[in-house]
Amino acid sequence: MKDFGPANRLLLDQRQAAGDLISATHRVQHFCYFANQFMAEAAQAAFRAAGFETVMVSRTMKSQLVVSHFLKLSEKKLNHACEDVSIVVEHYGGEYGGWDSPLVSSDLLADA
Repeated sequence: MKDFGPANRLLLDQRQAAGDLISATHRVQHFCYFANQFMAEAAQAAFRAAGFETVMVSRTMKSQLVVSHFLKLSEKKLNHACEDVSIVVEHYGGEYGGWDSPLVSSDLLADA
């Protein structure tokens, strides 16, 4: 099992320094890569069955699957989410490439 803690801690620190409201709910996107479209489609079905939103980007040599969900950013919650996504990706022979999320600032929440 991979230890996502150090990377997630670093990303959270960088996001806070950039003005991200970590306590707000974020749309988190995980980037997953597969050697072929068939394995990507199998993983996509598993993620959808688990309640995740997915977007498939297929190329000739590789397929990318973007797996999305909403989450309040904390190291514990991110570690758990990364582990869950990574387990599915590895089961289908893929590679987990990490996560990203749009920054949420107090200005954005004030406009809502």
